[in-house]
Amino acid sequence: MSLLSGLLNQIPPTIAGADKPTRANRTTDRPRLVLVERPAQLPASTYTNAATATPEWRQARDQYLSHIMVCRSCYAPTARYCLAGADLRASYDRTPLETHQ
Repeated sequence: MSLLSGLLNQIPPTIAGADKPTRANRTTDRPRLVLVERPAQLPASTYTNAATATPEWRQARDQYLSHIMVCRSCYAPTARYCLAGADLRASYDRTPLETHQ
C-alpha cells in the first residue's frame, strides 16, 4: 500500500452535487441584469465615414492606398514614402473628408 492510497482512504467520499446551492438560493444570490436603453451617442447626420465622404476624398484615398500596396519603397507605418507616395499622402491629407455647409 502506498502513502497516497493511505491518505485517500481517510478522506470521506463526496456526494455529487452536494456542494451546489439549490435553484431557489442561486436566483436570490445572483444580481439581476436589467436592460438600460441609452440614446445614440452621435446623431447619424454628424457621423462621417468613407461611405459618406466626398468623392474627392475617396479618390485621393484610393490612389494613395493603391500606390503604397505595390510600392516597395513605401512603408506607411513608419511614414516612409517614395516621392510619388509622399505626394499622394500629402494630397490625401489635404483633401477634406466632408463638405462644410
